[in-house]
This record gives sequence, structure tokens and C-alpha cells, in this order.
Amino acid sequence: MKRHVAATLLGVLAFVIIDSHVDWVRHDQGALLEVSGQPFDPKGWAAEHWRQLRNDCRAVRAEPTNSGTALQVLQAIQQHSPPDSMEAQLLQLQVQADWAIAEVEFKTLNPSLVVLRLMNGQWQIQDSAIWSGSAAPWQVADFVRRYLRQQAPDLPQPLLNCVPIQEDRYNLAGGLAGKKQGSWL
Repeated sequence: MKRHVAATLLGVLAFVIIDSHVDWVRHDQGALLEVSGQPFDPKGWAAEHWRQLRNDCRAVRAEPTNSGTALQVLQAIQQHSPPDSMEAQLLQLQVQADWAIAEVEFKTLNPSLVVLRLMNGQWQIQDSAIWSGSAAPWQVADFVRRYLRQQAPDLPQPLLNCVPIQEDRYNLAGGLAGKKQGSWL
């Protein structure tokens, strides 16, 4: 067989194999790359890596979970939607100026990221800017950051960029094993 025929045949065969295993699929008003039935979020992956390269967290402070500010934030969260919210435990608190993002976990509800703003000396939950639940199959950190940005457009970008978001905590494709599913939103 001539080389150009073999190269053409190899190219066509490679295209057919790739085309049968790789597809773009629409999901939640976005597109995921599906490889052999497994969804991937290349846009979210790239955005998260780009964010890490250009991150500047000098204006953001990680508040100890036993500080006065953290206790005020936890109290605001616990009083937001009793009785389930009364079980909230603060995992982390990031603060910039009069904005904060708290990560909390509950005994019976999904873990949550809660955006708060200091108003008249009191921490106020920004009701529409709460993430609770799974972001699967999306790249979790990018998906959650985009959601919180959409819900709280005035939230300082450095604060949003500097909050560590653990993939396993918000990638609950099968739900919470052994826990009651729920949301306190």
C-alpha cells in the first residue's frame, strides 16, 4: 500500500474512533466534554487553573473559627432557618472588608458556602448567595464560584477567588451517603 493511502486511511480511522468516543453534550445551559460516557468540564478546569495562577489573596483574611467574627457569623447562620440550621458547624471563614464567605456543615443537610455582608454591625446572610448541594458533573470550584458571582455581583472578586472549595464536599453525585438529603435554602 502506498504511504499517502495508508496515512489517509489512518487519519480516517483515528477520526472515526475519536468521534465514537468523544462528544460535546449540553447540560444545565452549558457544554461538557464526554469521553466514553464520562463527562468532563474542560472550561471549568481551565478557568480554575487560570484563577490559581493570577490569584491575589492579600486583601482576604482567613478568620479562625473561634474568633469573635466567626462566632457572630455562625450565630447568624444558626438563626437563619431553624431547626436544622441550629446544628451548623463552621468549617472556614474568609473575610474581606464587610463581606464574608463561610463554609458550614450540618448533621442532616448538605455542606454549604454562605455569603454574608456586614450591615449596621450585624452579619447578614445574602439569601440568594448560598451554595448547598452537588455541582456534579461540573468542575466544582469553578461552578460554585460562577454561581455565587451571579447571585452576589457586588461580592469582591478576591474574596470569591481565595475561598478554598473542596471538590469532594460539593461533588455529591450520589448524594450524602448515610445522611438525610436536604437543603436549608
